[in-house]
Amino acid sequence: MTWWGTAPAVGTALLALLLPGLLVGRVVGVRGVLGVGLAPVLSVGTLAVTAVAASVLGVPWGPVVAGVGALVVVAAAAGARQLVRTVRPDGVVGAAEPASVRVAAVVGVVAGGAALAAGYVRGVGEPSRWPQTFDAVFHLSASWRVLTTGDGSSLDLGTLNAPGLTHAFYPAAWHDLVALVAGVAGSTVVVSSTAVALVVVAVVHPLGCVALARVALGPRPVAVAAAGALAAGVTASPVVLSSYGTLWPNALGTALLPAALALLVVVLGAGREVAVGAPTSVVLLPVAAAGLVLAHPNTAVTWLVLGVVVALVTRWPAGGRGRVLALLAAAATVWLVAWSPLFAATRRTSWPARETVPQALGEWALLSPQRLPVPLLLAGLTLVGCVVAWRRAHLRWLLAVHVVGGGLFALVAGSDSVVARLASGPWYDDAFRLAALAAVGAVPLAALAVEAVAARLAALRRGVSPAVVGGALLAAVAVATSGLSWADTASVVARWYRSEPMLDPAAAALLGRLPREVGPDAVVAGNPFDGAALTGPLGDRRALFPHLTGAWDPDRVLVGSSLDEAARRPEVCAAVRRLGVTHVLTGGSRFWTDDRRRQGYAGLEVEGSPGFERVDAGGAMVLWRVTACGAGADG
Repeated sequence: MTWWGTAPAVGTALLALLLPGLLVGRVVGVRGVLGVGLAPVLSVGTLAVTAVAASVLGVPWGPVVAGVGALVVVAAAAGARQLVRTVRPDGVVGAAEPASVRVAAVVGVVAGGAALAAGYVRGVGEPSRWPQTFDAVFHLSASWRVLTTGDGSSLDLGTLNAPGLTHAFYPAAWHDLVALVAGVAGSTVVVSSTAVALVVVAVVHPLGCVALARVALGPRPVAVAAAGALAAGVTASPVVLSSYGTLWPNALGTALLPAALALLVVVLGAGREVAVGAPTSVVLLPVAAAGLVLAHPNTAVTWLVLGVVVALVTRWPAGGRGRVLALLAAAATVWLVAWSPLFAATRRTSWPARETVPQALGEWALLSPQRLPVPLLLAGLTLVGCVVAWRRAHLRWLLAVHVVGGGLFALVAGSDSVVARLASGPWYDDAFRLAALAAVGAVPLAALAVEAVAARLAALRRGVSPAVVGGALLAAVAVATSGLSWADTASVVARWYRSEPMLDPAAAALLGRLPREVGPDAVVAGNPFDGAALTGPLGDRRALFPHLTGAWDPDRVLVGSSLDEAARRPEVCAAVRRLGVTHVLTGGSRFWTDDRRRQGYAGLEVEGSPGFERVDAGGAMVLWRVTACGAGADG
């Protein structure tokens, strides 16, 4: 498939990520640049909550349900706005947004989005290519499950690799979006995932940066345009998470974070000349919070941490009582991150530090954490923006956001201390997840620098508009960064997309032939480390092990360890029948060959064992029919 062929999937992803949120924001009275910037986080919250409600009601997830759910949320938001205005009339802060600001936002988002899209497309290579990484297996299998079962609830998705449980939480917003795109556009799960990731990186991310710059810096065309364009220059952003891992849900949440922070800044009264007051904007907080939690909970924690930083720096609410409330919120946030049972499991995850804290701080200052490409010009602009923000008391919260993010990253990346482990729980002690937050503060700070320099240069020469000087500066930055660093985006994306450690093309083609060789109700066993876990998204058939690891039930444990002995062990055949296993895949490219967890699947290498009939092969992978257990196993 060509990239032009993905147009229906990309268009569907754009509609899903923008339309519901635009409607919700509009009925609450949020318009202009902030309204468009908030649309994705409000859309994700609306759709993900609708998917949970649909599951509870027994209604399959799909476009009709998504549309009805959006209308319900729109009506609820309109009612909540009327209630809030009755209890506390909402004054409008500032004048109507000038048309020049909206035009500047469009120019910035188009420029930055085009560079991001070009880099992402170049990095992926082909839209049917998928990153053969540990996490990508889960996300592809989970999206296929949502698509084929109609259950998109975040309360149930965790049962994918814990089939013995009735309910298990896993944030499903990403998978709901992919399934929705696949169902509407008729594209495969892989192509749909690629399309959603492209929109998240090239549209949602720059829109969020523009929204935060608009709220922080005011209706300044140069700053707003700069934020959209410069969003493309920092790969320490959703760009890296869309490839590394591959952490698609975390990339989605990180892309939503700047706009969600902008909303919180408005609620806290720190926004600059936004045409919506704090009481009204409070109505949107639950929808935005749901969007972050159901995209990825750690982005919701980041939102809370940064919100507390803003509250403390701006001394919200005013007065001694307000400071006490802010300090109590800070203490509650520290408890949530370091000691709450919500993140007890992830606190046990450990990634050893590979550098020192000073080295990590240096990387953050250069906007190149975890050895990502160094955007020297943007790093310089960010440092200038830090100085300007410090000199303007009303912007010191923006500087604090960037500094706190850097401190948290440096602590996790450069230390294995007890404090670092306590602080890293929501982020799995994974420095990459924190590295991706660099753009949140850096982009608006760099935009502030461009605006400040343009104003200073224009003042030196009368009759020259700051907008003209700012446009010239942005053009110079685009040239100096070789097209807003699109090649850096391409190299970062390609790093985890271009290898084939799990499935070579021949093995992938074998999975693609499964619908012709395996019945629709069949279950296919196979070592998930060797590619069999992708039976669902690539072969449209159920995999016995849809992820590389899991809390497998006793029947799966028995089949995984002893299927090769089915001809002489009746208890194995009994498990085979209960699970509905009809075929087994052997061989493959052998992903992570030194991982000890592979031993649990040793019984799936059935070649040479009695009771298995060879059906097809592709490269090193072979498909076998299970005959050892009689007709009951042969579906």
